[in-house]
Amino acid sequence: MNIKKIYFVGIKGVGMSPLAILAKQAGFVVAGSDINEAFITDEYLSRENIFPLRGFSEKNIENFIAKSFKDEILVISTSAHNGFNNIETKFARENKFKVLTQGQAVGSFMSGEILDRHDLEGISIAGTHGKTTISALFATTLSILEFNPSYVVGTGEIFPLGAPGHYGKGSVFVAEADEYVSEPNFDPVPKFLYQMPKFAVFNNIDFDHPDYYKNLEAVENAFIEFSGKIKKSGILFINGDSQRINSVRERMNSGIKVVTYGVSEKNDFSITNFKEAGTGSRFSVETKGITLGEFDLSIPGFHNAKNSLPVIALLLEFGVSVSKIKQALLKFLGTKRRLETIGKINGNIIIDDYAHHPNEIKATLSAIKKAYPGKKVICIFQPHTYSRTKALLFDFVASFFDADFLILLPIYASLREKKDVNFSSKDLLDGFRKIRRDVLLLNEKKIVLEYISQNFKSGDCIIVTMGAGDVYKISQELKVKS
Repeated sequence: MNIKKIYFVGIKGVGMSPLAILAKQAGFVVAGSDINEAFITDEYLSRENIFPLRGFSEKNIENFIAKSFKDEILVISTSAHNGFNNIETKFARENKFKVLTQGQAVGSFMSGEILDRHDLEGISIAGTHGKTTISALFATTLSILEFNPSYVVGTGEIFPLGAPGHYGKGSVFVAEADEYVSEPNFDPVPKFLYQMPKFAVFNNIDFDHPDYYKNLEAVENAFIEFSGKIKKSGILFINGDSQRINSVRERMNSGIKVVTYGVSEKNDFSITNFKEAGTGSRFSVETKGITLGEFDLSIPGFHNAKNSLPVIALLLEFGVSVSKIKQALLKFLGTKRRLETIGKINGNIIIDDYAHHPNEIKATLSAIKKAYPGKKVICIFQPHTYSRTKALLFDFVASFFDADFLILLPIYASLREKKDVNFSSKDLLDGFRKIRRDVLLLNEKKIVLEYISQNFKSGDCIIVTMGAGDVYKISQELKVKS
């Protein structure tokens, strides 16, 4: 490719901004546009001197391509903001400029095609849950261990690395492998099918994205197909405790090595003696009858300890010593919007988390409850998408048992969907009211802020904002209000 300039339509998205940062560091001229709202990605875009244009217009593209040859321009389009029907993307396609979806772009960067490199080895992290944390664990440990990796992680910040995207001189390229479609109307191919990694992680398979996947079998089939993208010399690390992964394992790529991890001692890598240690954890790891000793993480939760197993396994494959792996893991402090401590209000700790699927909610609340014994957990939950909330209604109702009090917000509609006038958070509230009374529906942010500040003053609570929409802004305003 002769690409010199890359324009990002929807540059602030957590899938787009890491790519933009990586591209800028790799030497491309980078620009892009988005809506005029605050995003969790704003800080690190500005640190890279990337300042998104406000709104979408043909003039944005015209100014960017001025005095450039057509083969020097690449446009990468989000599936949000009308996807390929966005005015900027339409202009680029109609004028025969090369346009890629975000999913296609990740695959092209990983392959080295855009970067004009032939030495890259991809690490793709797939799973309905845990992709961001495991990707960030890989990015952090590989960076600390001086592999100098490239990475794109779907968050606003990795602690302590900083930016969620990075272009490295090393041969390793780490990326989340998203099972959602690249562009619902023009390219309904699961994003991860554009990646051809040497190494991959399958952390779990659950039913999600009901706007595209009709049932669990359809999700399973996508993962089976993705396994065929792994290079024949590669390794697939799978959660050996997952019944769903095991049930389809025989239909996966048979030409690659498979390494299992989990709790069961039948796995190649198993976790034992787990215990919470304040806001961190300690656990032992065994492999094939050999004890690797105790490992410490600086983030809480059994699910996060388990998330570290494929990282440990691959680093050992790379020849890293156990002692160095332990040191590197301890330095990982989490990511933005994943069990992120924001501050305090009335002496109560404020935590923000991206959990938006019932299984994620259970794991997150359980981790918080165990990390802060004796504290009441007050959860402010913003359901994400009408389709998911409706399809998993009863699962949501059963997922908040570790919350002592629950505040529901209106459903946050995806930019890819239309409002369902026949369904709302009131339906979710009705479901909760069948089994518990300590649930409240508050329709406005200012009412939530006032309710929290007036009703929880004892300092014995953990206030948790939760969801994949803009609920994190409430946590920030609660901190300011204090």
